[in-house]
Amino acid sequence: MSKKLIDEEFESLQLDRPGSGKTPLQIQKHSIDPSFENKPIERSLYILSKGDVVQKLSVIQNLPNLLNDDYNGTLTRIIPKIQQELPMTSSIEFHLITSKIYKVLIEMKLDINLLKIVLQGIESKDPIVAGAWNETLVETITFLSEAAVKNEVLPFAIKQSQLNKPVTARVNSCRMIGKIAIHPQVSTFDVKKEIVPVTQSLCQDCLYEVRAAMCSELCNVAKGLANEKNVEASLLTCLVELSNDENVQVRAAAVNVAVALIPYLSQEAVNTAAVPLVKRLCLNSLSEGDMTFADVAKNYGKMLTFLQHHLNEEDGLWFINQFVELSRKGLVLVHEDFESEPLSINCRVHCAANLANVAFFVLSVVPNEKDKLYHAFEELAADPCFIVRKTVAENIFEITKALGAGSQVIIPDILKLIRDDSEEVLDVLIPNIGNTFTFLANAGFLSKEQTTQTTIDMGRALVKCQTEIFKYHNWRRKRSFLEQLEKLPNCTPSDFIHQHFTPLILKLTIEGARPVRTQAARTLLFFLKHNVKDNHRKWIKESLISTLCNSESCYNRHIFVNMCHEAIQVFSWKYFKESFYIPLLSLGEDPVSTVRLTVANMFPLLKKMLMMPLDRQLQTKLDHVVTKLEANEKDKDVLAILKANSKIMKNPQLTKPEELLEEKRKVEEEDKVHLGKATSSLAPMTSRNRNISSAVVRDSKNQRSNSRGQSKSSLSTNLMQMNRASSTPSGTFINEMNFLDQHFYTDAGVALPESASSTSIRSLEDDLSLLSVQRSQFINDEVSTISVENTNIENMSDDDLIELKTYTTNITDDVKVDLEKKTGNSISKGFEEHVRKRNKRNSCFFANDNTQRNKSVLKRRSLNLTVNETSRIPVIIRKNKIGIESSKLKITPVEYEENNDKPQNTMCNKNGNIKSSFSNSYKKKVTITSDKNFTKASNLPVLIRGPPQKDGQSGQVTSQTRLQKSNFTS
Repeated sequence: MSKKLIDEEFESLQLDRPGSGKTPLQIQKHSIDPSFENKPIERSLYILSKGDVVQKLSVIQNLPNLLNDDYNGTLTRIIPKIQQELPMTSSIEFHLITSKIYKVLIEMKLDINLLKIVLQGIESKDPIVAGAWNETLVETITFLSEAAVKNEVLPFAIKQSQLNKPVTARVNSCRMIGKIAIHPQVSTFDVKKEIVPVTQSLCQDCLYEVRAAMCSELCNVAKGLANEKNVEASLLTCLVELSNDENVQVRAAAVNVAVALIPYLSQEAVNTAAVPLVKRLCLNSLSEGDMTFADVAKNYGKMLTFLQHHLNEEDGLWFINQFVELSRKGLVLVHEDFESEPLSINCRVHCAANLANVAFFVLSVVPNEKDKLYHAFEELAADPCFIVRKTVAENIFEITKALGAGSQVIIPDILKLIRDDSEEVLDVLIPNIGNTFTFLANAGFLSKEQTTQTTIDMGRALVKCQTEIFKYHNWRRKRSFLEQLEKLPNCTPSDFIHQHFTPLILKLTIEGARPVRTQAARTLLFFLKHNVKDNHRKWIKESLISTLCNSESCYNRHIFVNMCHEAIQVFSWKYFKESFYIPLLSLGEDPVSTVRLTVANMFPLLKKMLMMPLDRQLQTKLDHVVTKLEANEKDKDVLAILKANSKIMKNPQLTKPEELLEEKRKVEEEDKVHLGKATSSLAPMTSRNRNISSAVVRDSKNQRSNSRGQSKSSLSTNLMQMNRASSTPSGTFINEMNFLDQHFYTDAGVALPESASSTSIRSLEDDLSLLSVQRSQFINDEVSTISVENTNIENMSDDDLIELKTYTTNITDDVKVDLEKKTGNSISKGFEEHVRKRNKRNSCFFANDNTQRNKSVLKRRSLNLTVNETSRIPVIIRKNKIGIESSKLKITPVEYEENNDKPQNTMCNKNGNIKSSFSNSYKKKVTITSDKNFTKASNLPVLIRGPPQKDGQSGQVTSQTRLQKSNFTS
């Protein structure tokens, strides 16, 4: 029962069902005799005679092709037949299609008069048909001959302008007159004699539609007159009258024409008539009830461009004030009324579109009024209507170029637009981001050498923009955004890009649509090309290979192959062969056939970039992959590609000279980037630093060979240079270091500032690498001695004393006391106010210290550790003389045997035994034992200081400090 009810309900729906098909009579009617198959002219004539409307339209639309097949037959037989059918048909569609085809035929300038049919169509009683044929005539007047224009079109236009004709006919006649006036073969005399009287008559027509239409064509008539006096005498009076018209449309048209007529007027006429007229139009547009302000705003940029050389500073200020008022039109309303004021929105949109022209005007005429322009731009860029913001974003690059050196002020507003939430705003802004930032970098407001606050704000805005864009599924917008990021290396430091953008874009290579992923990989290639640090470049290359080439997903491997296509265009062949050649060849043995197919397509190019005999190894690997594929490949598409490419690879592939020049240019660019990194990492030492270092750091063993002395001098100089450079690291570097790292460098004698310094410094990695190289040169040397006992502080200036006090980490207490006496309180106060003292850790000890103090040496008090805790900071591993390797250093109580007659300095030698300078009067015993609480050895040298002694000759107390160096182990 229920099934029956359902069937009845379906039947009641009366769904469309296919008909029974064409009847045999209909099929016979639409069938064409096969004898016409190779006779297009006869076939077309048969259809025009006996076919229905659809078949006839197909013939008319095919007229250009028929002309190519049989030119004479089409002109003599087909077109006359169509002209015969036009008056007899009542189909509007037939007239519309025919009018469009006739436009094409007239532009082809055929040897046949088609104008008669066009004029007949304009006089049709059907307004749609008449309008279609009128458009055809207006658009083709410039293609007609002089005789046709003077003898047929001009009389017809004058006839259509009579008062007894309908409004549409008179409006159309205005358009015809404007086109006739600018016809290249119509002389100025003909325009003045035939067209100007009709123009003046239509400007005084009783209907405002006709007056507005004729007013819009005054510019074309002025162009046809081509004489300033004729324009001023014939048209300027008409324009003044139309600007005072009672109808808004006529006044709006007068505003547009008043600006367009300025180039056709003399300078005197502009100063006496045009400028006052334009001022009056602007004032009237801002009056209450006037609706022409949108048209004034639309033409404001063009108006200022034409009047720029005719205005003084006072007039320029007046026009700027008017522009500011127009840019605020409608903002006084409450928020709910914004949608109800489309005219005000259009006014602000036009103001935003003219910002570039207004900026040129301000900088040229009234450069002191830039603040008003900035405020107007700021308000338009933050307009509550997204259409206004969209217009500003669309023209942001032109505005930035117009402002030039003053564009720094609008950078915050540009960043606000980048953070905009509107999709429409971002769609037009994203294509301009790269060019805008590049221009700002060239102007000096962004730098690729150092990170400024502007750079940080720009990075935040771009990250916010990327987050907003990737919320939606518009992959074209995402790809466009990534394309603009390719230009970031031109205006941003590579470190900043690597820290904030590289990981983000690397993630996009494995997510989203394929075009977006491919573009993300290409963007990373640009980051790789312009990165100045070796470790960053290595990380990017390894990440791309591990993420894409070695991925388990075949889609990611496809992206890697696409990336290699781009890499060949971005990098030189030399760099590509070093970085991506072998990973790409490895995909030739991929288990997925489509991946192998894409790699096989690149074989000819991969072979072309090989240079023998340097690339013999790569040639062998390429041949191995190709041979293996040919032997084991089963996919027919891959085999076909291999077969085709094998023929290409067997033939010698010559490199064009242009390619060689491009390759040379790329290699030079890459070498320049690499050398730029090396150059910037080595800061030259000034003469002042060299003097201080030579006065403080000396080698006490003068009997050494010259070569060893020179090497040690260079080591001391480099250490001093590193010490000076590391005394002012960047604030970000200090913030990134953890607590233990900071105290590690404090114990090493490196002063870490509390605030960031603007001085450019070398990277820590370069300093450590330099230190490691220098250490390796002296690892097997005997005990190195750095002495400060011979420093003559009496001959030093105050600045040198401060330098000595600040940067010497191994200064003795005696010299320190002498420094305090020498410098005095005034210098000490100045030093404390201007120079941050170095946090020093005394790594030396006296031999007569008590046992508890010696045991607490390993307890790093700077870490605030309790007595029972063990420091994590490593200490030195030493080997004693008898060959027992101590894993850790432990200092036991030192025994003394004092001889009161001859006190001498003593110190520990390299093997931990007691060493005396002159005699064995003093004997020290230092025991090296193993301590299980320590697990790592230190690379830091320990300064061991003997007890202060009295010099026998001078009676002064001296102290000698020696830097103990031993076999360092990690």
